[in-house]
Amino acid sequence: MFRRVLAAMLCTMALIVSVSAQTPPAGKKDHAFKGKVEKVDPKTKMVTVNNENIPGWMMSMTMAYKVDKEAVLQDLKPGVQITATVYDGDFATLYKVKVVGAAPAAPKK
Repeated sequence: MFRRVLAAMLCTMALIVSVSAQTPPAGKKDHAFKGKVEKVDPKTKMVTVNNENIPGWMMSMTMAYKVDKEAVLQDLKPGVQITATVYDGDFATLYKVKVVGAAPAAPKK
């Protein structure tokens, strides 16, 4: 009985965390994010991006992020340029991700 209650509580907590990770933080300042996709990992549902400097939020760096909508992972490939929205205090998730530039074409042989 105790194990069932504990399992139910853990499942509920996991659901709350996954839903809250996809909802922009209420009352937090937003920032425009721009960067180049370096890697897409469908297993972990993460994207590694080399972002431009974002004054007041983060210096230019390469970092792995979650995305607010998993479907966008299908549009992301290494080399594409993206924009997104980020929020103060949330350094883990990119919101409203949009592809704005194609990856460079492979050199012809």
